[in-house]
Amino acid sequence: MSSARYLLIQLKRIGDFILTAPAVQALRAARPHAEIVLLVPMQVTALAECVPGVDRIIPYRSGRANLETWGSALAGEWEAVLDFTGTDRAALIVQLSRAVHRLGYAKFAGHRLRRMAYTHLSEASVRDLHTVDFHLALVNELLGQLGEHAPDPATHPEPGPALITAHALRESMRSRLADLGVPRDARYAIIHPGTAREEKFWLDDRWAEVAAHLHDGHGLHVLLTGSGDGLEKSHLARLKTALRTPVVDLTGSCSLLETAALIAGSQVIVGVDSMAMHLSALQHRPQVALFGPTNPFHWRARHEHSVVLTPAGELPQKVFKPKAKGGEMAAISARAVLQAVDTLIS
Repeated sequence: MSSARYLLIQLKRIGDFILTAPAVQALRAARPHAEIVLLVPMQVTALAECVPGVDRIIPYRSGRANLETWGSALAGEWEAVLDFTGTDRAALIVQLSRAVHRLGYAKFAGHRLRRMAYTHLSEASVRDLHTVDFHLALVNELLGQLGEHAPDPATHPEPGPALITAHALRESMRSRLADLGVPRDARYAIIHPGTAREEKFWLDDRWAEVAAHLHDGHGLHVLLTGSGDGLEKSHLARLKTALRTPVVDLTGSCSLLETAALIAGSQVIVGVDSMAMHLSALQHRPQVALFGPTNPFHWRARHEHSVVLTPAGELPQKVFKPKAKGGEMAAISARAVLQAVDTLIS
């Protein structure tokens, strides 16, 4: 049995951490007896606890001394440290770790002093890879240094969910829904229209049509989720005015982890390219994702219960390229979304 210890550093935004989870899963599969420790921002720790195969989590608090972080880096006796972040701070932690194998990306290695922190650099191209594959490349680089071969995607099945919310939390959210009129055994769908970019919002009357189809056509309770603030606020206000069917409005009232638990129990989630869709992808939940200005090549879910719609046409997109022009969200028709919903639910 191996006593190897691995430190994985991801100090970027929540979305970046979510798309790093499959890399954690891959390392655990390759090194089942190792200790895997994650160093992540404080606001991500609850979500990190839902990633299977993680033994310990070290929180990083912005603007604090972070003595635990520096102490763990110095005293960890790490076989390897993997830096998914690519910043000066992360590089310093890597260098202080004194790990036998210290890995980062050539793309982020930057100037000579930062490059000195690493013993190995991955040449993976974030432009030419799905974001999940970009992070998996760092794990594969480590396995190569350890004399092991990364699994061939062509001969290995899609791995299982890389995010599993606690049963107690899922039950708690079902109780909360029951208090809002959704029986515990009722089937429900989620509409997540929010995003941090104005050009990624879809049309309010089309969301209303989707909600009506889910409710009247499929007999599903419809939940509306999102942050409820920032750019979302005015869009949600207009959307609620346009709705013709009852919905359970949960915007602004759920944490990231609670949203993940709701997604885990849903029949389908429909939304634009956003963090919620990444949470759905990690849990292999049925989803219809609308991509306009962003390229689904880099961000889409890839499990069999996912449908990607773009302005390129009415049918779900099946071929994805690293260089593809975006388009207007208005070019995605309500009919295309309704057909995708029907396909997934049937």
